Amino acid sequence: MPIENRNLVAGTKLTARYKKQPYSCEVVEGEGGKLRYRLEDGREFKSPSAAGMAITGHACDGWVFWSVETAEATPAPEARQTEVQQAETLPEHTEVEAAPVLVTEGPAPAAASSRQAPKGRKRIFKQPNQMGVPEGQTRWYCYDCGSGFNLPTGQKPEACPQGHTAA
Repeated sequence: MPIENRNLVAGTKLTARYKKQPYSCEVVEGEGGKLRYRLEDGREFKSPSAAGMAITGHACDGWVFWSVETAEATPAPEARQTEVQQAETLPEHTEVEAAPVLVTEGPAPAAASSRQAPKGRKRIFKQPNQMGVPEGQTRWYCYDCGSGFNLPTGQKPEACPQGHTAA
């Protein structure tokens, strides 16, 4: 989230993500009481834009690139895990009657897959990008078989077409 209050004080921590990498910067007091922006590697800059440019390699608006670090923005790993567990146990907002999922005949899927869904991630999930999906359909992805499939909008799969369960 961009920095809205530009009246930063020494000791303020700034964070950013660039190319999936986290970066941090600390506002420090320099010579003559002027603020400086110190990166993790110790380099100091006169502005947040200059500090951002050192990371990206090109000009950037430092007030947009950096965010003020808050306790909520960077929870401890165990706190994040608790949030994920709580989110998974929350009831669904809408009840949708599950339709039977077409399972192709053939050998049963292997009990242990070579693919593993990331911790805290469901094995079957709705794909965030629904571009190109026909109207009235929703695109889902199965980690076990590594493929996507469509279902009518409003239906949640209990298994993929190859029989891998969502649990």
